[in-house]
Amino acid sequence: MLSDSPVVSVHIPVSLRSHAGGRAELMASGDTVGDIFETISHEYPAMRPHLLLGKTDIAPGLTVFLGARSVRDLQGLATPIDQEELISLVLTG
Repeated sequence: MLSDSPVVSVHIPVSLRSHAGGRAELMASGDTVGDIFETISHEYPAMRPHLLLGKTDIAPGLTVFLGARSVRDLQGLATPIDQEELISLVLTG
């Protein structure tokens, strides 16, 4: 059965690519930013501590952009995803 959740592209910064199989970009499906992070963490478990603090917070030192807007200015991990959006991960510390 195919998922009805949007599929998005996630840009991985150079310093995290070794945890993502060396990839600069990942495709993931989910209804929210948190769902996308869970999908990525399932496929690449070494990414989890760099993405999530527990199940409800973005990891310290990580800024997440949905398009041009920081998800901290939106709804954090609960930010809804639309089809064909770009998520960019930026390490800030």
